[in-house]
Amino acid sequence: LFFLPLLSHKSFPASAHPWSGSIWARTGCTGAGVQLHCATGDCSGRLQCGVLGGAVPATLAWVNLHHGNDHTSYGVSVVDDFNVGLSVTPHEGRGNCPVLACRKNLIETCPGELQLRSPAGSILACKSGCEAFRIDEL
Repeated sequence: LFFLPLLSHKSFPASAHPWSGSIWARTGCTGAGVQLHCATGDCSGRLQCGVLGGAVPATLAWVNLHHGNDHTSYGVSVVDDFNVGLSVTPHEGRGNCPVLACRKNLIETCPGELQLRSPAGSILACKSGCEAFRIDEL
């Protein structure tokens, strides 16, 4: 868990062993000690998520290191909605390892029926159609 200011980045060393994990942003957080309640990407009110994933809405980055013939895969997804722009930039990899990102602020063009709003009325996130309408057909 770390604080990341707007338009900044954080580097993580890659494991030499197989590893899989996800990274997502939590926004609108309040709390102290081991409790942290967030408007987006919440972990059931916990500071440390452990094996819990972040609650939607949350833009998600995922990484699978050294799986099957030493392949590594990674990506950025808005399947679980969008709360912030996010990118994954691999360094020192072998082969074609492009930067993957969702940098556009989807909140700016989010239709009203997909918007998650704060009690004060500001738009916090853009939900997927499946999440907003509670259906799997979209």
